[in-house]
Amino acid sequence: MRTGLYRRRLAISVGVVLTAVTAVSPTVPAAAAPVTPAAASQAVAAAVQVPFLASGGTLLSAGTTGFLSRDDAGTTRWTRYADGVSKVIEKSQGELVYGSGPGSDIVVVAREVAQPGGEEIYTTTVRMYDMATGAAPVTLALSQRPEEYVRLDAVVGSTLLVSGEQSLKLIDVAGGTPTVRTVGDAYYEPEWMADTLPDAAVARNDDRDVVVDLVGGRETGGYQLAPEPGWPKPYVKRHSFLSPTHVGWTERTDDKLVLATAVRGRSEVVRTPLGPDDGAEITGGLLGDWFAWGATTGNATPWHAFSARSLKDGSTVELLDHATHAVKGPGGTLLVLGVTAADGAGVYRVAVGADGRPAAELIASTGRPDDGAAPLAYVGGAPATVRLDGVPRARLSWKFSTAKADLTVELRSGATEETFRTTVKPASGSGAYPDGSLGFDWAGEVTDGVEQMPKSAPNGAYEWKVTARPWNGMPSVTTSGTFTVVRAPEPHDYDDNGAPDLVVRSRSGHLVKEFTRWDDATGRLVALPDRSSGQPGWNVYDRIESVGDVAGGNAADLVARDRDGVLWLHRGTGSASRVGFESRVRIGGGWNTYTRFTGGSDLTGDGRADLVGVDRAGGLYLHQGTGSTTAPFAPRKKTGFGWGIYNQITAAGNIGGGPAGDLVARDKGGVLWLYLGRGDGTFAARTRIGGGWGVYADVVGIGDGDKDGRPDLYARTAAGAAYFYAGTGDWKVPFKGRVTTRAGAGTDITGAVYDQVS
Repeated sequence: MRTGLYRRRLAISVGVVLTAVTAVSPTVPAAAAPVTPAAASQAVAAAVQVPFLASGGTLLSAGTTGFLSRDDAGTTRWTRYADGVSKVIEKSQGELVYGSGPGSDIVVVAREVAQPGGEEIYTTTVRMYDMATGAAPVTLALSQRPEEYVRLDAVVGSTLLVSGEQSLKLIDVAGGTPTVRTVGDAYYEPEWMADTLPDAAVARNDDRDVVVDLVGGRETGGYQLAPEPGWPKPYVKRHSFLSPTHVGWTERTDDKLVLATAVRGRSEVVRTPLGPDDGAEITGGLLGDWFAWGATTGNATPWHAFSARSLKDGSTVELLDHATHAVKGPGGTLLVLGVTAADGAGVYRVAVGADGRPAAELIASTGRPDDGAAPLAYVGGAPATVRLDGVPRARLSWKFSTAKADLTVELRSGATEETFRTTVKPASGSGAYPDGSLGFDWAGEVTDGVEQMPKSAPNGAYEWKVTARPWNGMPSVTTSGTFTVVRAPEPHDYDDNGAPDLVVRSRSGHLVKEFTRWDDATGRLVALPDRSSGQPGWNVYDRIESVGDVAGGNAADLVARDRDGVLWLHRGTGSASRVGFESRVRIGGGWNTYTRFTGGSDLTGDGRADLVGVDRAGGLYLHQGTGSTTAPFAPRKKTGFGWGIYNQITAAGNIGGGPAGDLVARDKGGVLWLYLGRGDGTFAARTRIGGGWGVYADVVGIGDGDKDGRPDLYARTAAGAAYFYAGTGDWKVPFKGRVTTRAGAGTDITGAVYDQVS
């Protein structure tokens, strides 16, 4: 049973209007007369080439001069049997392409639009092409009367098969004069089935199939289908099949896939179990007294091979090693997209020979190197750990029994449920590696579950699922597993995904985390959309500072000094889902002796971030990190004199390649100086970086923003303009030229420039 949500509707009334699109009087070509299998075979001296079907696709119809197919990218083509010339059927968004049944060279393009004020879909126009003559298409403009909305299900020659809530109709357009015939109007959500003949079709009405004579426009037989098994049985599409002598359909009984057949005009139904798996999708068709079919899913076992079964004596003939799709062809033949060990992958014609037995002949080859008919198998090689420290991309690869396959890959974060999806097509020039594995270089990103934008992938466990589709046409194989994304703690990473983040305080005292990502395409640090209004009350502090992981929790922490000189620790949660920080912990009083302080760099080489401050006398003091939540810093130690000449100091990380973290300091003339750390909390003699830094209100050692393994610098002007300085790793010229960024830039929701960015 179908609901209205999934019904495609075609707005047609008895007064259908035909509009000409050619320079001459429009006529719609009638279906060409069927050809015999012998004639069709003589028209093909050798298999033509269809490389666009090498990665899979669907056959839509088979005429007398060619066949209609759709590749895995959605492009529809008509390919001539005689010379392999393929013509793309142009269509725009909202249009669908239909074949017109066996022996017909007509192709129909139908435009579908949404019903105004409703969720139904109907069709406004159809274009009909005669692929045999190449004549200009004829366009039918269809009138729109809501009480007569119906759905276009199929096309047979120049007849549109449409259905409504309770009706089955035939819209004949041969000769350019459309006529509407009603087969019946007492059905319950009927549907025309895909398998047709030039003069007959099957329609499904609830659990009953009816055979309709398309010439007379009337029913010629009805057949009751066995009830569909309910939950917990899996849903499997039920197919119907038609030949000049028989009608058939699939059912599921006692966990078996069953073929039900009847001689047309008779009521007796014969039911034959086809296989042990009632969950398999199949493709096939009736060939006189034979039923040819194969499972499109599952393993490459004999049961899944494309075979023909006699309806008379039950004997079988194996035709192809595997098939993915079959349609009825001219003259009582089938066209099948599949593979054999002898001829490889392509389109095969299946016909009953002079000996009364079916046989398969390759008529169109994909031309892709294959492995015969060997089934694909997963060998291994999936990563267990993916390290993303200081690398723009990490290689992910899997090994299968052949590298001649395309992959579809999905990664899912266990922490956030965010996903990453991609396809790997080695034939395009990338994705195959010397060790025989297939994969790609992952930028360490997933898609944000709310904004649907890329963002840095969080650390932790991931589930992966990889589907490999072999070029030789054999069944796809899906395998799955897990790996763990690992990064060392970053000084400005508040959501445990490796990308540096900023904390932004507005003048009203609201604190917001500004999450970022590096955009390879533009070479910029990009601010992700802010989905929170911030935490209030942070204007009780006169200074906040990102200090890296000082409390041993593998997440960046924050210290803040209140107006009484008390310093407080706000531990980071290390989670994107928890916007704020842990409850604050008092570090101690007397911190108002410092005019400036900064943290985040490991200045002593013990792996923990430290803090330094400058007092009013210009003395520089080191507070070594302890890793303790209750006492995160050791007692201070004086390490320098004369720092009163600077109005800004910033812990910049190890930007010079030495044994420990470094500092940058800005003097009152706007010149920035580099102090290379010695690893004991002291520093080498200063090196001039450059002038003009006096325009900045904030200078922040943001960490590795561009994923090259080197610490970078962030700076923001008092007017709200923000810039990113990429680290070079060269202490003589430690930063590249500045690049604008929107992270921390602009104003808050009140229009005021941010009070501080750290």
